[in-house]
Amino acid sequence: MNLQQLYYFRKLAEVQHYTEAAKSLYITQPSLSDSIASLEKELSVTLFQKKGRNVQLTKCGEEFYQYVSQALGILEHGIAVIKDRSGSINGTIDIGCIPTLLGDFLPNALDLYRERNPGTTFNVFHEMSISVAEGVSAGTFDLGFCSMVEKKDDLVFIPITYQELIIIVQKEHPLACKDSIQLSDLKDYTLTTYRDTIPIGKTIRVLLKEKGVDAAYSYDDEISIAGRISKSGRAAIVADTPFLKQFDNLKKIRLTDVPKDTRMIYMVYSKKNFITSAVEAFANFMVANCLNLPQ
Repeated sequence: MNLQQLYYFRKLAEVQHYTEAAKSLYITQPSLSDSIASLEKELSVTLFQKKGRNVQLTKCGEEFYQYVSQALGILEHGIAVIKDRSGSINGTIDIGCIPTLLGDFLPNALDLYRERNPGTTFNVFHEMSISVAEGVSAGTFDLGFCSMVEKKDDLVFIPITYQELIIIVQKEHPLACKDSIQLSDLKDYTLTTYRDTIPIGKTIRVLLKEKGVDAAYSYDDEISIAGRISKSGRAAIVADTPFLKQFDNLKKIRLTDVPKDTRMIYMVYSKKNFITSAVEAFANFMVANCLNLPQ
């Protein structure tokens, strides 16, 4: 058994497909198959079993994966610590992020960080909040940027920025003459918003219920909502994100009775996963330099 075999095993366990894992490792599929077979022979157990075109860990494989992940995590952490002591913070950071931060907030933060730490490389993956949280918990992402996700006890959520909830209507809509409004004033209007199976939709449903306001919970994102509103006489409650900039026939209306921090965005990490020095340095940088919280 050697270190290379353990890295191969970890990658296959995460990807669950021989061809894709081999591509990620820049080796041939037969080489990967031979390595796993040799590892299984040495351990005298079967680590993977077929599942359609994919593979999945056996019970022994799942147990072995936990030990391998911890061992490699400790090793990678140690390497990062020693490099950190040399005076340069290098490394690759995998970030899961909701799409609405990719137009301005996160790119600006990464550019600012790279000016001070040019040796750090970032891989950014855009997902919805639940997928980001699950990816951080599973170790797919080192850090995440998303809204609060419930029932994730291993995750730590650090408030980092916010997206104010507003009303949008066509510029010809009766409400377009207003610059601000209260939710309770919308009872007589047809209102639409996010699906209530995602975090922001759940938050808005609670708000509207408190005010006695009804809405259709139908959409996943701001583009879908704004696209619908730009072609209809409805009103929508939506987060004020860069996605709205492409719709020039819409009027934004502030909600005076909804706190600005109702839609809070968090930086997320997992307590159960090892954090490299590169990840720790970036996280500390974000808290020290990039907080954008309401006054």
